[in-house]
Amino acid sequence: MVKIKKLIFSAVFIPWRNYDFFQSEMAFGLWTKSFFGLIVFCLAFALTSFIQAATGNFPAIPVVLPLRLENYFVWQAILVIPWLIVSWLAVSLLARMFFLLFRARAVSFRQLSASLALSFYPFLFWLWLPHLLTAIFYLLGMSQKEWVDLLSEPGWFQTGYIAFIVLAILTGFLATSIALIRRRWAKRGFSLITASLSFILWCLLVFLFLR
Repeated sequence: MVKIKKLIFSAVFIPWRNYDFFQSEMAFGLWTKSFFGLIVFCLAFALTSFIQAATGNFPAIPVVLPLRLENYFVWQAILVIPWLIVSWLAVSLLARMFFLLFRARAVSFRQLSASLALSFYPFLFWLWLPHLLTAIFYLLGMSQKEWVDLLSEPGWFQTGYIAFIVLAILTGFLATSIALIRRRWAKRGFSLITASLSFILWCLLVFLFLR
């Protein structure tokens, strides 16, 4: 557990060193650690979703999936683990297929998926903080109308909330780009394209579900 905490801390706050950490931990079950690291983030989102469901709130923005608004956070709490894990594996598989299709070189799925998992940690962490903030305000008794009014009014609170989301996207993209560009079997230009497409797909899958 200590090593997983170290892995998460390193990937979130010093993502430019992910490659060095990857190289040092590659022989010590890094894929398994990266998987359990994702589970930690999934549980964090499940907790905040459960709090929002328990306080009787529903998504303030339109939902895409065919789930009832009054039960959306319940389903989000239940499905967030399989959704994020399947999304990660799907993005990793498509990235590997992209490498094989245009590079014609063997690419280890475990190494590639572990690299992508680490690079997604910053995105998930900074995206989770607004969810945590929302859950805390609801626990303190704020109604959904009060929360929406507070978030909708231009000012420092709205700016800070949006800043977390922007930070999540920027750090996630940076980490994903570095993770693939520095791979031994990768060329920088091609890897940047693969990283960009992989991260865009990951963002779409995450924002499609999380509210």
